[in-house]
Amino acid sequence: MTKFITVKVNDVRDLFREHEFDPFNDDADRIDSIAQMAQFPNIVSQLQTLELRVLVPAAAITQETEAQVRHALSRYSAHMVMQVRRKLAAMRWVGLRTSLIGLVFFGMSLAAAAAVGRALFIPEGLRTLASESLIVAGWVLLWQPLDTLVQGWWPQWEEERTFRAIAALPLRLEAF
Repeated sequence: MTKFITVKVNDVRDLFREHEFDPFNDDADRIDSIAQMAQFPNIVSQLQTLELRVLVPAAAITQETEAQVRHALSRYSAHMVMQVRRKLAAMRWVGLRTSLIGLVFFGMSLAAAAAVGRALFIPEGLRTLASESLIVAGWVLLWQPLDTLVQGWWPQWEEERTFRAIAALPLRLEAF
């Protein structure tokens, strides 16, 4: 038995547009677009067993409509994958650049911590507090760039996988 994801649109172009929820008319669990469908968490694993059923008004269906929608879905998915890759490249660049800046500031905080630790005119408790605070401040400055480089790419990678899976979905166009 085939399971479906059903998207109902008044115009096939609406399949690729964001739709604002209307609490007076829309069903809460209705899927209005491919973009909305792509936002569901963990949808990639479910898409492998599903078929996309697009409901459009009977007057909007011609012999070419299904082929056009398939082509548009493929183009849309490819566009979204490229957009995600551009975001990922920008994120890597920012992560690398801020990592270098973070390393400089971390080195400065370690040097300042060592200098404070040797300042004998400051009481020992205050020296320890200031020294450890400077080390922590250096780590904090380095944390965001490292987080960006190590695991910041994960949501983009998941989004790319989602759009690749959407592009591979079997498609059925039906009238309502």
